[in-house]
Amino acid sequence: MTSGIGPVEESGPFDAFDPSEASGPREGAAPRQGAGPAREFSPVEGSRYPAPKSGRRIPRPNSPSPRARSRLLAVLALAAALTTTLLAVPLHDGRPTVPPPWPLSVTQLTYTGLREPPDPRTHSFTFRLRATLAAGPPTTLSHLAQPYDGLAMSISPTTPLTLRTGTPRTLTLHVAVRHCTGLPQGVELPFLNVTLRNMRGTQNPSYILGADYAQDLSSSLRAICM
Repeated sequence: MTSGIGPVEESGPFDAFDPSEASGPREGAAPRQGAGPAREFSPVEGSRYPAPKSGRRIPRPNSPSPRARSRLLAVLALAAALTTTLLAVPLHDGRPTVPPPWPLSVTQLTYTGLREPPDPRTHSFTFRLRATLAAGPPTTLSHLAQPYDGLAMSISPTTPLTLRTGTPRTLTLHVAVRHCTGLPQGVELPFLNVTLRNMRGTQNPSYILGADYAQDLSSSLRAICM
């Protein structure tokens, strides 16, 4: 029995590996005949990828011009202003806003009686009021006066004074009779001129204090002027 090797294709000439090529040709050595142009090797040993060229920079995008930068800043400032405005606007739930009440509708003046009876020697007398605020925002009592020229009136505490819900204020009014001419001896509906103010508005009513005040005022004037 015979054994053999099949036909072997004839191979062309091949170059033997020269270890010195891994680090490039030796200094002063002539290039091999038939060899191609010399290749640059990357820092990785044994790699044939070309090394990057030194001094080459990656191009950067062009920076905006001063005019474009100014426009961009203006747009950003406008956007910030609009955002601030939108955040400052209160959100409504769709229900109508109820305005505060007028000051006269929630302010009550009540006559509480004479504090000092009429004195013919000093021609004066003193009475008291209680001022209360039933509801709503604080109300200012800025003016309180009587309508008769022959009477002078002072108030303690002095006006203007602030009324608050749930906190009554006691007012002491001292009345001095300057002259009796023109003063009514029997007053049926005496009143005081009042000025009230709150965030809704200002009102200037003539406030009627009731029958007890009318009786005490009439008797005090008769005691001094008769």
